[in-house]
Amino acid sequence: MLLEMERWKQDRETGRFSRPCECLVVRVAPDLGERITLSGDKSLIEEVFPEIGDVMCNSVNAGWNHDSTHVIRFPLNGYCHLNSVQVLERLQQRGFEIVGSCGGGVDSSQFSEYVLRRELRRIPRVPSVIRIKQEPLD
Repeated sequence: MLLEMERWKQDRETGRFSRPCECLVVRVAPDLGERITLSGDKSLIEEVFPEIGDVMCNSVNAGWNHDSTHVIRFPLNGYCHLNSVQVLERLQQRGFEIVGSCGGGVDSSQFSEYVLRRELRRIPRVPSVIRIKQEPLD
């Protein structure tokens, strides 16, 4: 057990240790006011933005779908009325944190992207048998 603990400590120190997480990418472009797109797991996007659930379910062949489980650049503010600050606030309220960002472009094709992640919460195991200690009655 000591050897295993030492290996875990070394893995963590060298950065090879990572916890299971969920990730989303938010892209903001100033085109036509402000265009906000999301990339990530469909069910995760639907969880955070339930107001667009019908659109995701009914648009299997839409151009922003990558496969049956993930989307690339879903046009969020085409289906709900949130600005970029509100989108980032909602994600942070749901446990996400910004772990990376970048921006670029020239003149009218500028953009900013944010990578957000949240750790998966493990459900504690409940013992299958619960033992109750009974005290003798006086």
